[in-house]
Formats: sequence, structure tokens, C-alpha cells
Amino acid sequence: MYGQLSATLEDLRMARRRVILAATVSFAVISLGSLGYYYLGYRHEPGLWSVADCIYMTAITVTTVGFGEVIEVADVPGGRIWTMILLLFGISANLFVVSSITSFFVEGDFGQIRAYRSNQRRMKQLSNHYIVCGCGSTGSHVIEELLAIGETVVAIDHSEHALAHFEGSSVLPIKGDATEDEILELARIHEAKGIVATLDDDKSNMFVVVSARQHNAKARIVAKAVYMSAIQKLERAGADSVVSPNRIGGIRIASELLRPHVVKFLDDMLRDRNVGLRIEEAEIFAQGALHGRTLAGADVRAATGSLVLAIRLSDGTIEHAPKGDMILETGYTLIAIGSDEQIGKLRKLAGDGRSKR
Repeated sequence: MYGQLSATLEDLRMARRRVILAATVSFAVISLGSLGYYYLGYRHEPGLWSVADCIYMTAITVTTVGFGEVIEVADVPGGRIWTMILLLFGISANLFVVSSITSFFVEGDFGQIRAYRSNQRRMKQLSNHYIVCGCGSTGSHVIEELLAIGETVVAIDHSEHALAHFEGSSVLPIKGDATEDEILELARIHEAKGIVATLDDDKSNMFVVVSARQHNAKARIVAKAVYMSAIQKLERAGADSVVSPNRIGGIRIASELLRPHVVKFLDDMLRDRNVGLRIEEAEIFAQGALHGRTLAGADVRAATGSLVLAIRLSDGTIEHAPKGDMILETGYTLIAIGSDEQIGKLRKLAGDGRSKR
């Protein structure tokens, strides 16, 4: 079951506690029963019964196997009374131990532990992955897009139902509170190249952003803002970018009214997997073939098949529809449209060794 894959650390601890408690109860009954027999025998006659005989007598009594008495309890005052007391508590202890063991296997505790351990092994090998905190209506779309371009995704959500949406996919699920450092560390946040905070309220997203920035200073952090007033606060907290779904939704509605054909084109490009086009970016590095050349001289279209739409300069400004005589410098980022293969060629030409963003 997918719920087992999203077993939490607390689930593991609870299952372990039940097994330890059952073992402790069993050990306590055997120990007290043996000590009781040894005390009664010693009080009657020192050295009358050995410790091994007392343990054996206790074991066959609490398990009710009926092999017969190995020590003569009838000859010692209080022996039979202690045996009856031991039988009463022994049967109760046996029922508890058997029910705990049965629950451990039947109710899925054993499967949860195995799944949790398996998840931990996979997590330890993660690097350059994306972490999505919150798998609701917004986070689920983020995960789907990341999966569509072949990225490794760790999804964190407190709801098992939300995580179950990705059953059968390559998503690594963690059931827990994304605002807790322990959960973020379990997702190997220090090795992630991107963190997305799409929880249901701005305060929770703020906690995620602050914790993520403290754990990983280099990762790109994108957060969702439920209210516009939270955008600047999230940016100050460490988010590289803040997105307001309500604002984007309003712009989208207006675009559907004013420029429906443009919207359809973008939708087909981004959603239709058969089209295979993406708007991607490629950073120019000194070791690439584009450094120091003009856009026209580089002839990116002929060399890669991709089309440069804009260029982000080193100071963060965007040059839309750049002219052919523009000189390409190290640190510039080309924003282009093309297939995965074409974008890969563009990145190789630019010296961007990262095959994916």
C-alpha cells in the first residue's frame, strides 16, 4: 500500500515501542516468576531450587504447556498460591504479547518499517533534487511538471491522501510537517537544488523558507503567497521568488478574454506532451562557444534549433527580443523555446554543464 511508503518517523517509533513493550512484559513475567519461586524455595531450605529450575518452571507455567512440575511446589508453603498467581498474570501477558505481535504483522507495522527503511536508503543517495512542501492543488501541479521533465522530486505533506495522488510515480514521499527541521533533513535539504513551499497558509510557507535557507544557502527557493501582503515578507525571509496563485489566476482569466489564441498556444506547449516544446534557460559560461560572440554571429537557431526569446543580463534585467548585434557575455542567461533535445544543444553550446534545471 502507498500509505506504507509514506510512513512517518513517529509511525516507526510507535511500532518499535509496541514490540519493545511486548518483549519487556514477557521478560518481566519470566523474571518475577523465577524470582518468586527461588525466594519461596530459599526461605524453605537454602539452595532447594536452582535458578535454572525456577526459570524452567516459570516458563512452562506461563505458557501452560503442562509438562509437569520440575520443582515440588506442593512441598513448599506458598508454592501453589504463587503458581496460581503466575498463571493468572502469565495468561494475561501472553494475550498481550500475542496481540502485539499479530498487530505488528497484520496491521502493517512490519511493512511500514521495511518501507521506511527502504525510503531512508533511497533518500541517502539523493542529490540535486527538488523538494516540494505541500502536495495540495498547487503543489501537485508543480510535482507533475517536474516529473514531466525528468527531475527527482521529494514530496512532503502531512496528508497521506495527498501523497497517494502520486502512487506509482517516481516521487519520494515523506508524510510529516514540512515546517519541522527533522523532516527537511530527512529529505536531504542540504543536497537539494530547489525547494518549493506550497502549503496552505503564509505562516507555514514562511517557516519552510526560513528553515530551507538556513539549511541550504545555494538552493533556489520558490514560495506560494496566499495573500499579496505576504510576498515581501517571504522574499525577506529568503525566498528567491514568490508566486501568488490568486494574482496569476486573475491574469489568466483576463488573458482568456483578451488573447485566447496566445493562451491556447502556451497551454498546448506546456501541457501537451506530444508537442515537446518548453521555454527553458541556458546560462552562458566562459568555457562555452557563445561567450564574446554576437547573437547573430552565434546563429543559435541554426546551431541548436532553439529560438532565443529573451536574455537575462548579469544585473537581473531582461532584454526582450534581443537584437542580433548584442554581445553575449559570461553570466547572461538565454531564455529560449525548443524541444528537450534542442535546449540540451543550446546548453552545451553555452557551456552550461547542467543538463537540467
